[in-house]
Amino acid sequence: MSLWNWKVGGGVIVLAFVAGAIIGSVGLKKNSHLVSSSDSDTWSNPLQPAYIDDVGCAQCHPGQVADHAGSGHAQTFHSGDLAEQFEMLRDRSFRDEERGGTFTFRAEGRQLVAEFENGTRRERLPIPFALGSGTHATTLISLLTSESGEPTVLEHRVSYFATDRRLGVTPGQAGLIEAEPVDCLGRVYRGREATNCIGCHTTTAKIRGRELNDVRANVGCESCHGPGRGHAAAMEANRPGHEISSDKGIRLAKGTVSSAEEIQLCGKCHRTPEMLPAPPSIADPKIARFQPVGLLNSKCYKRAEGRLRCTTCHDPHRTVDRVSENYVATCLACHSQSDAGDKLCPQSPKEKCVSCHMPEVEVHPGISFHDHWIRVRQPADERH
Repeated sequence: MSLWNWKVGGGVIVLAFVAGAIIGSVGLKKNSHLVSSSDSDTWSNPLQPAYIDDVGCAQCHPGQVADHAGSGHAQTFHSGDLAEQFEMLRDRSFRDEERGGTFTFRAEGRQLVAEFENGTRRERLPIPFALGSGTHATTLISLLTSESGEPTVLEHRVSYFATDRRLGVTPGQAGLIEAEPVDCLGRVYRGREATNCIGCHTTTAKIRGRELNDVRANVGCESCHGPGRGHAAAMEANRPGHEISSDKGIRLAKGTVSSAEEIQLCGKCHRTPEMLPAPPSIADPKIARFQPVGLLNSKCYKRAEGRLRCTTCHDPHRTVDRVSENYVATCLACHSQSDAGDKLCPQSPKEKCVSCHMPEVEVHPGISFHDHWIRVRQPADERH
């Protein structure tokens, strides 16, 4: 089958192939340039949209925008000719023992197609979008429409893992029961889950039936700082415009948010404890995937009295530094001889802070993250 018409949950799900039908999308471009720097009234034109995109931010913040362009956040959403962008997937197959069939990625022109076959059935589905920076994995998605009209996203069952250049079951899908025909190709997300899936990989995007509208690809400046037009207009008029409560302000201006507020904002996509189905367990290695969860539960955060936040260690405009020893100075800034309440580490007082207290933990075959529940891991914590 190349087109679905299955009854699911009292409704009908049909394939919504949207490649080439994106309204307002930038396609393969990293950011949409909706405002020209040559416009005489660039910032204050009320007919212009609230967003100015990274190219607009770069007029005053060229360094941060240039750094961000090379970061993983700037590569989180892919659309258009995926068969050319992900040439390594062409004619690649993966045998799924749980589903008792084989997945194969085909190229039909510039279009990428997923195919599942198990001897008795064969299903095919065009793939218009891919998510992920490629640092760990790339996951493919398709839009579906339901009779109820709620946003519906299919996360494909097979992802590409960059570490060893292999295909494998998408994280979180192992062990899922195939309850309805569509499940042979992946997991279906509906409603808020579907919009969050798209929203955490784009700056703006609206699922409208079979179309994805108002797309600003990737996690851009305005994903975290909010729409920039009011701020830019205020700055052009020599008004500070940094007050968070002001409609002409900018979110997350330096020194304006608490550590808890900052972690909550990062946690909207990287997860916070309340977003988990059950209270986090310190012995669950998969918690390392959700950095804010670990950080908020760590003794370092609880005792830091607001001094420890995501940006204490990470420049949000740059790719994460993967050299563990570069973080030691940050650790020692708090854990020093002058601290009244802390003692120096008896094992290694001036080095190996990260490798001992924030080691890399494999959360899925081929994907590892540093454990942000800062502590000495016990042997029981390594169980998968």
